[in-house]
Amino acid sequence: MDEIIAFIADYLEKYPLSEPRDIVKLLYQREFGPAHAVADPEAAVEFVRREYASVRQEEGPLSESIGGGFARLDLKTLDHNGVTPEQAAEAFINSAAPAGDKAAFAEMLRALASDPRMEGMLPGSGDFIAAYTELGCPALHHSETYRTAYSPAYRVVRAELLTALTNGK
Repeated sequence: MDEIIAFIADYLEKYPLSEPRDIVKLLYQREFGPAHAVADPEAAVEFVRREYASVRQEEGPLSESIGGGFARLDLKTLDHNGVTPEQAAEAFINSAAPAGDKAAFAEMLRALASDPRMEGMLPGSGDFIAAYTELGCPALHHSETYRTAYSPAYRVVRAELLTALTNGK
């Protein structure tokens, strides 16, 4: 649990306006990757293209590691990193193989919810996690607060695919 708590603490330092739902979403992505989001590969490609077209390109790292062998591929920095939306979509689709263990994930969340360090970092997280696990741990969207503050535009991909995207740059 110490490693997860440290990971969350680091994340909250970077994204201090995160709410419990944002942390659970992060942990869900870390455990399961993007499999739930790629039911139709053609629709996934179109979704990436549309989102890419809707965001302003900026300088910055191509990705952010979320652990578990996954990373968030930032669609706002594709141009800066020489990656096309089609390449990003391909990495997203190729990352969609089923991953994770729902029972182990729920157990980890229950332990996290009862850890006083978590409540100290993110008040209300215990109640949110308890309600979430009762629902069966579904995929979540970011909170409105997070969306407004950070304008996330990313796709979760397997970290091992990032090197091929940048051709070793």
